[in-house]
Amino acid sequence: MMEAIAFAFLAVTSSMIILVLWCWWLVKPSTRRWMTARGAGQKMRCLVVLGSGGHTAEMFYDLATLGAYRNRIHLMYLVADTDRGSQAKAEAFEAQHGRGPAQVKTVPRAREVGQSYWSSIFTTLRALWYTLCAVLSDPPDVVMANGPGTCVPVVFAAYVTRALCLRDVKVMYSESFACVDHLSLSGRLVYYFADYFTVQWPQLLELYPKAQYAGRLYPAEEVERCRQGSLPLPPSQLEALPTEQGDPGPPTAIATVGSTKFDELIRAVDSRDFLSTLQGLGIKRLKVQRGAGQYQPENLGSPSQPALPGLEVEVLEYSPDLPTDLRRAALVISHAGAGTILDCLLAGRRLVVVPNETLMANHQVQLGEALQEQGLLFCFRAHELLPSLKQADFSKVRSFPQQSSPVFAKFLGQTLGAGFHGPTTLAANGRSSCKPDLPCLGPKSS
Repeated sequence: MMEAIAFAFLAVTSSMIILVLWCWWLVKPSTRRWMTARGAGQKMRCLVVLGSGGHTAEMFYDLATLGAYRNRIHLMYLVADTDRGSQAKAEAFEAQHGRGPAQVKTVPRAREVGQSYWSSIFTTLRALWYTLCAVLSDPPDVVMANGPGTCVPVVFAAYVTRALCLRDVKVMYSESFACVDHLSLSGRLVYYFADYFTVQWPQLLELYPKAQYAGRLYPAEEVERCRQGSLPLPPSQLEALPTEQGDPGPPTAIATVGSTKFDELIRAVDSRDFLSTLQGLGIKRLKVQRGAGQYQPENLGSPSQPALPGLEVEVLEYSPDLPTDLRRAALVISHAGAGTILDCLLAGRRLVVVPNETLMANHQVQLGEALQEQGLLFCFRAHELLPSLKQADFSKVRSFPQQSSPVFAKFLGQTLGAGFHGPTTLAANGRSSCKPDLPCLGPKSS
């Protein structure tokens, strides 16, 4: 009910803003300088909307699939003014690809994690105004988004740009990996307006036929065949996870809550019994990233006074090296955030996720349980973590597919007007493989 009220309020307010801007444009013809078309030799301007935590991680995985197309586009980033982590990742991504400082625009956040829908109406309207100014002053050719609340005002601003005949901005929306059986609120709002819309779980295609599948668990050809024939998907064919895990150094376990507060998880690992269980798994070091929560561990000891001999324990609020540490850990016990899960699965880590059930519009339970059904990780509630960890059989865990979907790059190629050429072959698992210097675009369907 509150969702419908919020949507209606935003729709009415948005219509009024469009009307005012339209009238202003009619009496201010000098603003038509924005209508200057992109020259033949100019790069396509792409505005990338980054959100906190998993949304940003997923977006950079998508951008990494663009291959040679990166040389034909100019990336601009839009982040919430309170999101320092995403801005740093944008800088790192641009530096990695040798393109100088990232061009980053900041706007007020539309909705904070855990903020009520009612109060988010007013913060969204404020963000909408600043976003309109940011987009209209320097309109892009393409908007790329994947679900953070910040993206809704940006998509609205893109359509204002179209309505004012300033530029035909295309919208590419990739629904988050976290959305297993229903779309996010942002996805439901954007679905009818996006030019390209992708999902990463095939069951969503039945509810949203406009969407295209861009997941990793199944080859797109198999998903489309089952979709056309109304057939159930067979179990995904995944290999066993290699037994060699972690850094060459002492086997390390990491317990992390990500960028949110999750005291229940920290309480669950704060016991000598938990430390003994880790020792039984061969763990020699434990890092606990407790985030900004209130709970302070009392039973884990310290580096100088370990709670158990032979097990070094370190407790920290956050570390800039945490993403790297996660990819090297022998065992990760984490909240069920999509970004952390993707990082760990792609790095081949043994992973236990604990959904944070206190979050609003929470997808963590569905994501954790869906991946557990695929045999990729274990999903336990906080209160059952210790007994469940004692019974977990990590020898049955399977590997997550490394090959990313070509759909994101394909959409961008269509927008660029590029032909899909080059050496593309079909791998044994039905996925596409290409030379490293070309975007992996996959086989054409027959």
